[in-house]
Amino acid sequence: MRRRSVVLVAAMVTLLATAFAAGRASRPNQETTATAAVAGPTAAPSVRPSFPPVSRTTKRPVLGPVSRYAGAVDAAHRRGLRVWIETDLRKRWFAGPKSFDEGVRRVGELARRPGVVGVKVVDELGYSDGLRTQAEVSAFLHATATALRKTAPGKLILVDMIVPELGCMPGQQPPLRWATICAARARGAYPQLSLPAVDSYVASGDIDALDLSTSILPDRTYTGWGSDEITAQRLAWREVERRGWGRQVVLHARRALAHAGSYQETTAATDAELSTFVDVPLAAGAQAISVWTWHQEYEGQVRRLLDPGLRPNALWLALRERRAAGAVLFTHFTPSSVEVGLDADLAALASVFTDVFIAAGTG
Repeated sequence: MRRRSVVLVAAMVTLLATAFAAGRASRPNQETTATAAVAGPTAAPSVRPSFPPVSRTTKRPVLGPVSRYAGAVDAAHRRGLRVWIETDLRKRWFAGPKSFDEGVRRVGELARRPGVVGVKVVDELGYSDGLRTQAEVSAFLHATATALRKTAPGKLILVDMIVPELGCMPGQQPPLRWATICAARARGAYPQLSLPAVDSYVASGDIDALDLSTSILPDRTYTGWGSDEITAQRLAWREVERRGWGRQVVLHARRALAHAGSYQETTAATDAELSTFVDVPLAAGAQAISVWTWHQEYEGQVRRLLDPGLRPNALWLALRERRAAGAVLFTHFTPSSVEVGLDADLAALASVFTDVFIAAGTG
């Protein structure tokens, strides 16, 4: 019996690894798996932001023409959208002080335009991005906050984060065996994204808003555990609420909903997905839902929310219903990737979304 148990454990661990990989491949810019007892936050020097001792960027990011991005900010503002400047200062932080300062100046220039309320400074913080420890994540956040509080005063600083352990049904009673294995794997793979580590980031004062992915696994995985996807999501957000993150930062949920080509899901399947990834977080205290993405090439295909030619589909109609019911909805927009044109795209976008992340062109 003992040998059989060992074989079963090994097989389930393999299945978990396969599920994590499949979840990431099927959902771009989304979720997968990892927590550990980590030391408390390491404060970065307060005089001059710290940088990695050795650059991890092989090529310095190049700035795009500011007029293109400023024009998009102004056009979104005219449509009544709240604007968040979107950049990835982590790459520039790795490239060194000169590159970092260049990116911060660009962000500051755009942030001064009418309608801008905040800045998203990083995508999927600490998730396979070169930030390998809690100390490195804390140093990056502190350097970024220090710079932006001076360059873009009064603008909210937002980070985007996947927290893998939240997908492992925390707090389930009685604990499920395979969920416990899932959490152990999460803690081992991503200690910098452990629940205690994230506690320290949201308490640091260097973050004003958090776009949070709870790293929900494919529904078939939860079926194998004797549960389901929506229960896992409820448990994840119950844990977030228990830890008090929403009392320390403005809390948003995030989900990739963009598709290639025409949208193929049924109305029932769409409602089930939005119930899990929109309705549950909002009921648990999330103040907004961040939806990836308006229109972007990813892995050789254009991903979009509407169908080609700005034609509505079941997803769009379901999102519009939630907007009409009062949901605050964000999406991502870059003026270099539009379906019809800047004004036409933003007019359609503003009919469903309240807020928009607009690329800063920082490379």
